[in-house]
Amino acid sequence: MCVTEVKRQARAERTRASLLRGAREVFEERGFLDAKISEICDRAGVAYGSFYTHFADKDAVFAELIDEMLRGLLTVMRAEALNGDGPEARIARANRAYLRAYEKSARLMAVFEQVATFSPAMRETYLRAWGVFYDRQERAIRGWQEAGLVPADIDPRTAAVALATMIGRTAYTWFVLGRPHEDGDVDQLTRLYCRAIGI
Repeated sequence: MCVTEVKRQARAERTRASLLRGAREVFEERGFLDAKISEICDRAGVAYGSFYTHFADKDAVFAELIDEMLRGLLTVMRAEALNGDGPEARIARANRAYLRAYEKSARLMAVFEQVATFSPAMRETYLRAWGVFYDRQERAIRGWQEAGLVPADIDPRTAAVALATMIGRTAYTWFVLGRPHEDGDVDQLTRLYCRAIGI
């Protein structure tokens, strides 16, 4: 690749990154429906036509932002070992890590929730992302059942869905809706989770 091509590619990557930053700001401030491509370009400091060099439409730039956000959440989740110092300690670490990661992206997560109610593509992304969380928690609960730590009459899938939803909706009410909470409330979530599965 020649020097000119390298410079052109670097410039294109900078423009794309600027558009993504600008889009995130606009989506977080205005929501999806009221966001305009012209404002995204203004925030990014690029010409209007440059947007279409990188993205087909508003949906495409939003989808990329959501993919990036979800990769971050999944990285946090996957960094949490499935085994270690016992189920309660693992659940506590996972809950705290998830809540920290959610808080960092709460404004974009709120827009994601909004768009998933009317966009079939975003709804599918939303359900797929939650499916990963459900699967991981289901595997953990099954493993604890095999070790004799969780009663056999608890259905691992139902428990995983219910308890992941409890943590997710709590995060939404705290960080999106602004419900006051204290550090001890996180401990309470872990206690509720553990008691629900008989730990």
